[in-house]
Amino acid sequence: MSYDLMVLDKHKRFTDRIHFLEWYDELTQWQEDIDYNDYKHATSNLQQWFLDMKDIVPPLNGEFAPQDEDLGKSRFQEGDYSIAKEAIYVAFAWSDAEQIRPIVEKLAKKHDVAFFDISRECINYPDGFVLNLSESYPHPHSSLTLFEKIKRFFHR
Repeated sequence: MSYDLMVLDKHKRFTDRIHFLEWYDELTQWQEDIDYNDYKHATSNLQQWFLDMKDIVPPLNGEFAPQDEDLGKSRFQEGDYSIAKEAIYVAFAWSDAEQIRPIVEKLAKKHDVAFFDISRECINYPDGFVLNLSESYPHPHSSLTLFEKIKRFFHR
């Protein structure tokens, strides 16, 4: 089981759950014509976040992935990053979650990007705005909670 977090460009400002889920559903089709292991097509703030984060939690894939003989030698287990133009999704080892979450949040603030804690169902924007996605009304396309939907998508 993994612990999943996302950072997104602060200009992807959502003020309600429905619009966020519509964007999220489209994003997680992963159909952009890009390499989702390459950070260079992301916004500059997301690139800077990734360049700091990769030194703490190395990516499993892409140019910064450790060689096979170096796997498991960093402080934390490697993370599975999916890098889109306006967001970076990353799955961490559950055993590292308690220590990694505050690091991700701190780097999000440092690099002026929004922080989406998937398990807590909230997006924290750098200006202090918080969008709570766990409101009681259902998404029109699903009776699953956001957390359940995301887990099912990434852990098929």
